[in-house]
Amino acid sequence: MPVFKLKRVELQGFKSFADRTRLEFTDGVAGIVGPNGCGKSNLSDAVSWVLGEQSARVLRGERMADVIFNGTGTRPPTGMGEVSLTLIDPEYFEAPTIEGELESADKAPSDSVPDPEGSNGNGPGAPAVPAKLRHRAGEITVTRRLFRSGESEYLINGELSRLRNIQDLFMGTGLGPESYAIIEQGRIGQILSTKPSDRRAILEEAAGVSKFKTRKRLAEAKLESSRLNLARIADILEEVSKQVSSLKRQASKARRLRELQAELRERLKVVLASRLLAVESECGRLKQEEQKLDEQCSAIALGLEALEQEQKQVALRYDELERGTTEIRDRLGRIDLEKQRLESAIEQGRREIAGLESRIGEAHAETEKLETQSTALDQEALELERRTAELRKETQAGREALGRLAEEKERLAKEVCEGETRVESLRQELIGAVSRMADLRNQLVQVEESGLALDRQRARNQSELSTAQEERLRLGRELEGLTAEHAQGEGALRDLAKRVAQTTAALSRAREEESAHRIELDGLRQEYSSATARKSVLQESLARRSYTAESVRRLLSGDIGSNGQSFKPLGILADFVEVLPGYEEVVEEYLKNDLECVVVEEHEAARSGIALLKSEGAGRSTFFVTRVPSNGRTHGQSDSPVRSERGVRALVRDLVRFEPKLGLNGDLALPALENAYLVEDASTAERLAVEYPEANFLTPSGEHYHHRQVSGGRGISAGPLALRREYRELERRIAELESALRANQATLEEGVARVASLEKDLTSLGEENLEAEKREVLSTEKLRQINEEAGRAAERGRVLGSEAARLDEERSALRAREGEFREHLAQAAAEQNQWETKIQLAADSLKAVRAELDLRLQELTREQARVGVLEERLRAREADQTRLAVEREDLGARSQRLSEQTAEWKQEQIRWEDECRNAEARRTGLDTERRRAETELATREQESAATRARRDQILSSIEAERAALDRARDERSALRENLIRAESDRNHLRARARDEAGLEADQLLQELPQDGALSGEALGAAEQEVGQIKERIEGLGAVNMAALEDLQEAEERLGFLETQRQDLLASIEDTTQAIREIDHVSRQQFLEAFQAINRNFAETFKVLFGGGVGEMRLSDETDPDSGIDIAAQPPGKRLQNVLLLSGGEKALAALALLIAIFRYTPSPFCILDEVDAPLDESNVDRFTDMIRQMSRHTQFILITHNKRTMDIARLLYGVTMEEAGVSRIVSVKLEEQAPEPEAALA
Repeated sequence: MPVFKLKRVELQGFKSFADRTRLEFTDGVAGIVGPNGCGKSNLSDAVSWVLGEQSARVLRGERMADVIFNGTGTRPPTGMGEVSLTLIDPEYFEAPTIEGELESADKAPSDSVPDPEGSNGNGPGAPAVPAKLRHRAGEITVTRRLFRSGESEYLINGELSRLRNIQDLFMGTGLGPESYAIIEQGRIGQILSTKPSDRRAILEEAAGVSKFKTRKRLAEAKLESSRLNLARIADILEEVSKQVSSLKRQASKARRLRELQAELRERLKVVLASRLLAVESECGRLKQEEQKLDEQCSAIALGLEALEQEQKQVALRYDELERGTTEIRDRLGRIDLEKQRLESAIEQGRREIAGLESRIGEAHAETEKLETQSTALDQEALELERRTAELRKETQAGREALGRLAEEKERLAKEVCEGETRVESLRQELIGAVSRMADLRNQLVQVEESGLALDRQRARNQSELSTAQEERLRLGRELEGLTAEHAQGEGALRDLAKRVAQTTAALSRAREEESAHRIELDGLRQEYSSATARKSVLQESLARRSYTAESVRRLLSGDIGSNGQSFKPLGILADFVEVLPGYEEVVEEYLKNDLECVVVEEHEAARSGIALLKSEGAGRSTFFVTRVPSNGRTHGQSDSPVRSERGVRALVRDLVRFEPKLGLNGDLALPALENAYLVEDASTAERLAVEYPEANFLTPSGEHYHHRQVSGGRGISAGPLALRREYRELERRIAELESALRANQATLEEGVARVASLEKDLTSLGEENLEAEKREVLSTEKLRQINEEAGRAAERGRVLGSEAARLDEERSALRAREGEFREHLAQAAAEQNQWETKIQLAADSLKAVRAELDLRLQELTREQARVGVLEERLRAREADQTRLAVEREDLGARSQRLSEQTAEWKQEQIRWEDECRNAEARRTGLDTERRRAETELATREQESAATRARRDQILSSIEAERAALDRARDERSALRENLIRAESDRNHLRARARDEAGLEADQLLQELPQDGALSGEALGAAEQEVGQIKERIEGLGAVNMAALEDLQEAEERLGFLETQRQDLLASIEDTTQAIREIDHVSRQQFLEAFQAINRNFAETFKVLFGGGVGEMRLSDETDPDSGIDIAAQPPGKRLQNVLLLSGGEKALAALALLIAIFRYTPSPFCILDEVDAPLDESNVDRFTDMIRQMSRHTQFILITHNKRTMDIARLLYGVTMEEAGVSRIVSVKLEEQAPEPEAALA
């Protein structure tokens, strides 16, 4: 790697260097001097900053924007700070002199990147600087710019670069992040005060280990990325493996499903056709019965309508009479209220008239008293007015005298003020004259130097302007082609984005629908499983009649030996009973024992059953005989008065229907139903049980009341009626669930296929969109760069043109100013003597005026006191006058108010008298009106009573007709329910034919053979087979019909992922091996450097201290990566830690370490900022000797105040601040001219 040396530093807008400033350097030592606060250390900060320093604190600021010139009282802030560092390779050619001209120029496009410190400001629109810097072979220029907008630029030879590239360029040269070649002000002591780990970092930079650490960090980042990718690949592999296993199972299930579905369809067509024929026959019979009931309801409704019409007319007449009666009563009430009000008003009027007469008399007396008081106040006011006029004249004379004195005082004070201002002004003029003489001397020197600098800038400006024009033309041509290509790419990308959005939305909806169908299907399957299980339990319970007594079960099952007896039971009574829905539990609890009666055809069979029970000792049982001779009597509706009682819902026997097989023929099946009623609640049952002790009363919750007996509670288990009702409901629900399951399964399969299709489409679109986006990003980025380069090129041309004109104007102005400065210097001395004479004369005049002012102030004080007393007396007299005026006005107002009030009272008295007369006349008229209203009320009440009697008679007839109509409608409703159920069954069967068999009902019946219809046990067996096939299909669960195609794709993806996994494992192994090699090499290289630098440190320590011992040690000898401790033993002292040394000793020890590092790894150049400040003269001599020796190999730039240090510099730069807040540079080449350093700064 070539060793570059510092050739040039250029600054503009950096800290206090507001104007463009250039410093040229040669081999050897260069010095930078100047007074405190003039900006010397800003040069050291500028070099650190351009080399990549990212800490604003290290640059002595709070934020990175602080490095931009912030303006002064006369200069605005700049929008940009820029520093350029030019280095050369001495092995390529001999270093040129400071005056050497630079020739070749390269193009310098630039780009903006965000500054890491987030500075803000004006950005690229700030005052422009040349975007390219001159360089030639063997030369490199590094530039850093920071805009107030927060954007930052790094350039190498005018080309946009990254900070990383700059750091890599200087890594291992001592100019890296832990640079030991730039020692800022105050840092020389910190080299020893830092932590051992920080000292190690400096030595690692010298040993060239830092580049290995960077490589290691990159390798570790790559290793971590590979491991993360491997973990992701492993997760994906596991998921894909599971997917392959699942797809294999799904493919097998898909093949089995096709076979079962074909078999199910053939069997289902026969079953559905047989069921349809039976249901169609039942629907025809029910429709005929419904038509008969419709005719009966119509006849009853016509009679009811006539009665209701008459009832409406009577009700209207009755309401009219009632309204009239109410109006008359209201009128009588209003008359009584009005009479009471009038009587109260008359009494109130009489009281008001008496009160008004009393108040009028009191007002006349008060008016006479007020007139007397007003006369006395008028006399007092005249006397007070005379005395006030005399006092006002005396006060006015005093005020006039006081005004004359005040005017005289103001005149004298103004003269004093003007005199002081004049003296001060003359002094400022004198100071200004002195300052102008010094400024003129400095400015004359500056004008001469500025003229030479402007000539050089003008030549450089012309060359840069030509290059900028050529660059702008080239970029314009390139921009036209890129714009057309970019527009075409944007259109294609928008189309793709639209398609992706549409496909994504469709896929999201399809997935949501699939998930919803799966959830719904799982719920239906669970409910179907529960329902079928419950149905089986109920079926078994009903078949075994587990709800009956043991003796009944044995009789029905034939477990009792017959002994030659013939016993054939038909079942139990519960098998022949139906109860209206909702009343099963109530009826069952009431008739529980009766429902277990064993039904037989004749009494002989009953006797046989009893004999069997007796012979086996199997208990007792009750028998119900169906064939009994009729006694000619029927049991119709009871006319018991209980039916009309409040709270009675129905007769229990109306809730129960017995099948015709029992042969009742109108007889009452059970005695318990003779006189049993369903009531609303327990309180009703209790009341009626007391009134009707022969009847039985049931509540909806199951309690039974009979006279003094009350039974209730909850049965141990459900009875046959409830079980059969539940069984029927379960059958209906299972049929609904089967239909829903089939529909959901078909919908789910369609959804799965649609999701797979959409996913495939979306993957294809995603790949296509990704390629289009890549092309678009590249096109956009290139177009942006060309636009920015074109903008910058145009801006550079404009700025360079403006700068050329400005440079010409400035050169002409400088020539004129040079002559003016020489004339002004001659005039300045004469002006100084004139101003001193004027100041003395003005001071004498000011003293006389001040004496006269003191006399006038004493007279003014005495006169102010006398006038103050007079004014106070005048204010008191005026206050008395105001008080008397207020009292007189108050008396007049009171008198006026009394007169007005008396007139109002008289008017009010007349009004009250009129109102009393009117009220008495109105009361007489109300008495007559009341008598007429009472007569009319009696007539209307008689007619209303007759109308009410007729209305009640019609309502009774309507109630009877409505009851008959309700009974007919109930019968029709029950029939319609049966018809609806039959039609529902028919529709359900038709829907099943479409959904499950894929045929319409008519087509299904046509395909059925003439003798192919099933019935009875054959139909049941066929349905059982269909159910078994469905169970096998349901047992398969959700089946993915696209599983075979998905399986092939998944296996291909699995192979691809396995290949990727092997590649990642190989990459991780290679990277791990590289990290081990880097650790080995960097540790070995550091230890070699540490030993060499330690030897150099010991030698340099002895030279600088004139003896003694200095050495470095690892903090942990067993750990080669530990920090570094430094021990020092100056001559005549004991060995101790370096931190215990004095300030000067610490500085010498730090310099010894720094020189030791330079001897091992010389840096291209070194900047030392006031490192000699803590040293005494003898130590400074040793320090300068060492620098002089090392300068043969390293450039040194010393920022110093020490004259001995200045003596070794071949080139000396002075930093001045002639304009407050703005630093300027003055240079002297000491080989040609060697004045004292102080003279160079004058």
